Formats: sequence, structure tokens, C-alpha cells
Amino acid sequence: MAKNGNSKASEQSDPPVTISLVERDEGRSHDMIYGIEERPPWTSIVLMGVQHFSVSFSGMLTMPLLLAGPMCFHLDRDLISQLIATSFFLCGITTLLQTGLGSRLPIVQGASMTFVLPAIVMMNLRGPCPTPLTANATEEEIQYVREVAFERIREIQGSLCLASLVQLVVGFSGIVGLLLPFIGPITIATELILIAIPLIPIASDACGTNWGISCICIFFVVLFSQFLDKYDIPCPKKKKFALFTFFPILLAVGITWVLCLVLTITNVFPEDPSEYGYKARTDVYTQAIKDSVWIRIPYPGQWGFPTASASGFIGMLAAIISGIVESVGDYHACALIGGAPRPPVHAINRGIGFEGLGCLAAGLWGSGAGYTSYSNNIATIGLTKIASRAVIYFSAILFIISGICAKFTSFCAALPEPIIGAMMATTFGMVASIGFANLSYVKVNTSRNLFILGMAVFAGIGVPDYLIKNPDALNTGSDVLDQVLEVTLGSSMLIGGITACLLDNFVRGTPEERGINWGTEENQTTEDSPCYNLPFGMAWINGVPFLRRLPFSPTFTGFKKISSLPCRRQALSRI
Repeated sequence: MAKNGNSKASEQSDPPVTISLVERDEGRSHDMIYGIEERPPWTSIVLMGVQHFSVSFSGMLTMPLLLAGPMCFHLDRDLISQLIATSFFLCGITTLLQTGLGSRLPIVQGASMTFVLPAIVMMNLRGPCPTPLTANATEEEIQYVREVAFERIREIQGSLCLASLVQLVVGFSGIVGLLLPFIGPITIATELILIAIPLIPIASDACGTNWGISCICIFFVVLFSQFLDKYDIPCPKKKKFALFTFFPILLAVGITWVLCLVLTITNVFPEDPSEYGYKARTDVYTQAIKDSVWIRIPYPGQWGFPTASASGFIGMLAAIISGIVESVGDYHACALIGGAPRPPVHAINRGIGFEGLGCLAAGLWGSGAGYTSYSNNIATIGLTKIASRAVIYFSAILFIISGICAKFTSFCAALPEPIIGAMMATTFGMVASIGFANLSYVKVNTSRNLFILGMAVFAGIGVPDYLIKNPDALNTGSDVLDQVLEVTLGSSMLIGGITACLLDNFVRGTPEERGINWGTEENQTTEDSPCYNLPFGMAWINGVPFLRRLPFSPTFTGFKKISSLPCRRQALSRI
């Protein structure tokens, strides 16, 4: 922002600006340097856009790699590269839609971990993957393995498409506002904790390919994010750049990859694939990178026509419901941190509806997982003090370009497995920490809440574990019903969330004890919250009385009150 400029004394007395490389306007009613509707200089847009890209990078890369194994894609690095490219490409598209037309908040949309558990349970029903391919595999063997992989992802695609239609209805019809009062912070915390816990063994297996390299990578993540984050890099004109705050994971991955490269060149790592530590080599998939094309544009139906199953639909529907609860909390958190008015009901309805469109696109394109709001990027807004939509637009464009550049995604797919395991460990830890943060807004030390939380976590872990150890326990006489029950009861997130929700609503407790004593507020009008209006056509929308009846219209006034989730938004604001 421009200075008043001729006063040399005032220029010398200005404090240095940290993180944002721009100046703060002290006359604001909030502490944002740039608000949602303001446009920073292009240098800040580029810098902050890269920052949001880096924050989302590990999560966007982890999801396809998590699903690659159950879908049998891990046998073919070219398929994994295409899966990563599709995930990155759709991240950019859905972010543009959400920020431009949906909730209108600067929120990055990314592949959600809530869809991983149902997908893994679905794929386990299909049995083990084929034998891994060797270097001398014939074209027929390669084609057979790929067809098995395509059949698996097509089932996930179709089931996700059907479940996303429910989210479209819930969002654009306004049902989401009616459901939220029944979901308290205990339910949210239980779901988030149970999302992370079953995935920990997957990260442990990846780290176990070379624990030394994984621990080094995790060490650098901890060093940069927790110890060096207070040290900024000096820049010209009294400005500073918080390098370690911005890029702890990318720096850690880059340093560890260089270390793996040196150890590979010096043949410290074994050359025999059967020996421990081989997967830490950087040349395992070199040929796959060389053979990949430079440009590949993901397209709908690239894996074939989607199929669906009853069990798959139930599993994906559970993930959709969980994603809705998380996203509404994210909307409030983003508005709170970004200095915007509380999200009105039409913005929430529209946001959930557009997330449904994003999940539908994920099903049609075949990214393997649906899309929801990323909490880490909201925390980034709080760090950088820049909430401008322009920054998120640029970040979305980076994701689209990354998804089209096949060489880049091939390199991501070829990262040494111990490094991937370290990235998974940090990502899963963040999900669990957000769940624990929600518990700080209930009275955890009461016998009621301790009982509910204990029973919910036990049910979420115990029931799926029993089914894994007793695969023949479900035998109703109907294969379809058996599969539906296996997916439903095998989802720790679903079982634990339902248990927590039922107990929290039926067991007697005060609002303060339950952490839901936040009351309700009157719904804002378009004059109260203009930042949530659509970027075009508002003059026409304001002049059409009928549009006031549509729950997703900026002039919607059908709901007088709407509940919010400050427990989640406050927790996120502290991350």
C-alpha cells in the first residue's frame, strides 16, 4: 500500500513488515493487511500464491499415493502420475469455482482424507492386487494389471458421483443449515481423530522402507516449523520473509531428496530391490520420468465409464456428510480469520453445493477422492495476514498448471518412499490435532463427556477391528447386504461419529458442558455482507423477488437464523 511519502522521518520510524512483504493499514477494524476483496501488489500475489500451493502440496500428493495401493495403481508409476495430475488439476478447478462462485471465501479445495477410509474398505472387498510387475513383464501382463486397476477406480468414481448428488441437494436446497445444530464439537473431534488413527499404519509402512531417511525428513519438518519459524530472512527496504514459516515441508522434502540423491550416486543404498533401504534410492523410477510426456490434460472418463455399488455409495455418503460438517466450520473460521462478516446462510448453502459439484467432478475425472475445504490454508491466512481472493486464484492456477505438466507429476510419483512416509506422518498428525483442538471448547473433565468420547473412540476402532479379524462375522445370506454392512461397519469415522452424535444429543448435558452454547444470530442481508455477493449480475438478482426464495441466492431471506460452529473456527484460528 502506498505511503504518504514525503516525510523521511515517518518512513524511518515504520516497523519492519514480516511475512507479507507489504505494509499494514493501522486504520482497519481487523488485523488483515489485505481483506478478501482487496488486491495486493502482484509480487505479494505470486509469493502468497506459492505459499498456499506449498501448504496444500503435501495433502494433495498424499491422497493419490494413499489410494494407489488399494486401487492397484502402485504397480504402475505412470498410472500414479496420472492420478496425481488429475488430483492437482481438479484442485485448481474446484478452488476457482468455490472462491469465485461458491462461498466466495478464499479457501483452497483439496482431496479430503475422509474419502480414503471408505475407498480402502471398498477395495478390500475385491481381494488382493495382482502380482507386482517385473522389468520383463509382457504387454499382456501390463494390460491385465491396468484393467484390474481401472475396474477398481471406476467403482470409486461411480459411488462418489452418486454420493455427490446428495451433497448437491443438501447444499443448494438449504438443508445443511437445518442439520448443523445436531452436530457438536465432540462429534467433530471424534470424526477427525478417527480419520487419522487408521491411516497411521500406512504411513508407518512407508517410513519403514528406510526409517533413517524418514526420521531425517521429519526432523527437518520439526526444525523448520517449530524452532526456526521465528527467524525471518532479511529482504530489501526493511522487509522480512518468513521462509521457515512458509515452506517447512517443501524445504524438508527438498533437503532429504538431495541427501537421497547423494547416497544413491555413491551406492550407499542397496541396488537389490529385495534389500532393506532400496526404496530410498532416487533412481528407482527414473525411466518412468523420462518416458512421460511434457503435457497431459486430464479428462472425464479417462479410466473408463464409472460403475457403482451399494456398499461404495454408503461409504462415500458417510465421507460426504463428514466433509460437509468440516467445511461449514472452515467457512466460519476463514471469515473470522480474514476479517469478513459471518458467512450468511446463502453463502454456506452455495459453498456446500459447489463442493458437491467438486465431488461430482472428482467422480467423473477419477481423482479417487472427493474435495473439501483445506483447514491448513485458512491457518496460512492468519499467518500472512492476506485474505485476498486474488492470492487463492493464483494458487489455483498453479495447481492447474502442475496437473497439466506430466513431467512434474511423474517426478512427484517417483519420490523415494521414505520421504512419502514422512509427508504422510506430518499430514495425518495435523488432521488429528485439529480434532483434539475441538475438545478444548467442551468440558472434557466431566464424566458425561469422558464417557461419550471414550465410547465413540472405542466403537470407531473396536468394531472395524473385529470385522478385520473375523471376516466371516457378517453372513446375512445376501452378498449385497453383506458388502453394505462391511463398508458401513468397517468405517471407523462413520461408526465413531454416529456414536458420538447420538450420545451427545440424547445424554443429558448443559450447553456449556457440550460446548454448543454459542446461540444463533440473525441472517445477514446483502447489504450487511457484500463480500459474499456473486461477482456479476447482482443488479438483476436484486430486482427479481422470486430469487429471494432460492437458498443459494445472495438475496435469500427464507431462514431467519442459522447456527454456526465457533468451536471449530476458534480452534482453527489458533493453529
